[in-house]
Amino acid sequence: MKHHQMAAAALVFLAAGCAGTPAYGPAEGSGFGYREQAIETTRYRVSYKAKSPIEAEDGALRRAAELTRQKGFDHFTVTARNVDRERSASPRSSVGIGGSTGGRRSGVGLGVSVPLGGSGSESATARLEIVMGNGAKPDDPRSYDAAAVLSNLGS
Repeated sequence: MKHHQMAAAALVFLAAGCAGTPAYGPAEGSGFGYREQAIETTRYRVSYKAKSPIEAEDGALRRAAELTRQKGFDHFTVTARNVDRERSASPRSSVGIGGSTGGRRSGVGLGVSVPLGGSGSESATARLEIVMGNGAKPDDPRSYDAAAVLSNLGS
C-alpha cells in the first residue's frame, strides 16, 4: 500500500512541476509565448515571454529561426537584443498587536509577518530585432544558422 501512495505522490509532484512552465507557442491569454512583427521584408521584431530569462532568450531565438525558415531564408542576424525581468507584487510585511483579559490575568501579543519569497511570480521577456538572409551565414557572432538553431533548441 505504501508503494502505491508514494507513486501517486510522485506523480502529483511531477504534474505540479510541469504545470508551472507554459509550453512553447504563440502568446495568448497568459501572455507567455512568442510574438513577432514585420518591420521590412527581411527585418522582424521577435519577442518571447517565459518564466526565466534563459527560457525567454531560447524561445526568442527558436522563434526567430522558425520565422527565418518559414520566410525562405537560411540565416538571421540579431541587430538588437534585450531581456526584461518582471516580478509581480508580493504581500507586504505587516505587524499586528492584540490583547486579552481573563480572570486575574491579561496579556498583550505582538505578531510580525515577513514574506520570505516564493509568494510573487517572476517572468522575463526577450526581444530580438533580426535581419534574415540567404547563402552562407556571415562570420559574425550575432548571426545564426536557422537550421542549426532549430536542431539545438527545437522540440
